[in-house]
Amino acid sequence: MQMTSVDFQEFILNYTIADSDWLSLDWNGKYGAKFKDENHFFRLQIAEAVCVQLEKVDLSLVRELFITLGQVTKLNFCVYKNYHLLAQELLERGGSDYLFDYLCAAHISFDTYLSTANIRLSEQRKRELLAYFDYLRTTSDNPQVIKLLTDQMRNRFITSA
Repeated sequence: MQMTSVDFQEFILNYTIADSDWLSLDWNGKYGAKFKDENHFFRLQIAEAVCVQLEKVDLSLVRELFITLGQVTKLNFCVYKNYHLLAQELLERGGSDYLFDYLCAAHISFDTYLSTANIRLSEQRKRELLAYFDYLRTTSDNPQVIKLLTDQMRNRFITSA
């Protein structure tokens, strides 16, 4: 999709799933320095604007950015500098509804794994996520889900109390 002049704040405030094409990966099939994505710079500008007002932004937009920016890391070999803030917001405001998204994204690349470790959550949210994490660990029989439920990931939700 070719970008034209768009008011970023208006896009953020009025975002719906119908707008996801503006943020989606439009990749040239190459990696690293040869990586090109027609939506990359627009997506980064939206992410920058979102990160300064995270608490006000609809979680569907935060999630869309989080997933797409995570996918890009395995193509251009770097992670968005505030990727952890998107992860943190999804978990803090969305709780266990977004735990699976978080776990999947953390396992996309080494960069996403490290970035998603830099979250700071309230003790209450950590307890909730830890309980849900443990529930998934004991009830899931899906090998792909079990693979995500590592001790290292679990330790991210251990409370200090």
